[in-house]
Amino acid sequence: MSPSSVARIYCLKLWGLRIAILLQIKAGPLAGKTISLASGESVVIGRASERAQFAVPHDNLMSGVHFAVEYGLDGCRLVDKKSTNGTYLNGARIREAMLLANGDEIKSGQTVFVVGIAPDVLASTPSSGPRAAVFNSVAVPRQPHAPANNTSSSSPATLPAATSTTPARPGSVPPPSQPPAPLAPPRDPSVPPALVIGGWAFHKIPERWHIQEGLGIQQVVKDAFASSIGAMEEPLGPGVTLARYIEEQSKMLREHLPEPKLTAIDAPAVSGAEKTAALEIRFQMKDAPSVCMHRLYALSGSSIGVLTLTTLEKDLAFVKPIFDSTVAGISFSPKE
Repeated sequence: MSPSSVARIYCLKLWGLRIAILLQIKAGPLAGKTISLASGESVVIGRASERAQFAVPHDNLMSGVHFAVEYGLDGCRLVDKKSTNGTYLNGARIREAMLLANGDEIKSGQTVFVVGIAPDVLASTPSSGPRAAVFNSVAVPRQPHAPANNTSSSSPATLPAATSTTPARPGSVPPPSQPPAPLAPPRDPSVPPALVIGGWAFHKIPERWHIQEGLGIQQVVKDAFASSIGAMEEPLGPGVTLARYIEEQSKMLREHLPEPKLTAIDAPAVSGAEKTAALEIRFQMKDAPSVCMHRLYALSGSSIGVLTLTTLEKDLAFVKPIFDSTVAGISFSPKE
């Protein structure tokens, strides 16, 4: 995978988003169709529907099992399955190729696939294999910076003063049929946290949410988008303030997400943090549900922690109180 593609995936993962590898058919009998792969998934493509996970039965030049794409922790791998007419990557015949990049073209028979990298709003949906994605475009467009005098732009307004004493803005009231999240009980210092990620300590896991080791927690749902709360931390560079860090993050968001709307919101206090600030980010992939992220930034010493709620906009009213309750039972105390 090219350095720019690696950096792109790193940035998107840093923001708490799952990343999809998209294979869009550019030419051939199924032109316009798209396959989406989440991390850890693979797909075998060929002409035979009984042997290939994704079949192109009308391509007579494609083998029954022609090639496979495997998406692992180190990137995306292309493997030819001893096809008769060969698998071609950007015009060159290959047996195996590592690290596919955004924009690469794979040709098998009469069918041409284009590789794309994008935030995966479907990756939280339980899946037993590759999915026919709802995305019609494989590339997330690069968005121009909004004019400074456009008050309704995606650029965040002046951030509220970062503080550890700013009261949390009340979340939306969930529908009457959905019970509100219970308040976090006082913490017992003798009880170890339920989950530790770097300097983040989750002292309470909401009901019907499960732990994702090293990542955070995720909602337990069936056949639906699973909301998640991800945690990460990183050291601040010399002279980098909390406000500057958020400004740089906002620039990257505007470059990599489709027309994001960024809004500064009130930040709750976090135990162990000297200052906090928060952003709400909304964006929508083409022909996909609108996604809402709430990002809480916590500063402690020379480290900054980022807590990210990712949910569908339609679910925010119900999920936001659960996020608020989780934050009330969390602490951030990185080891210097």
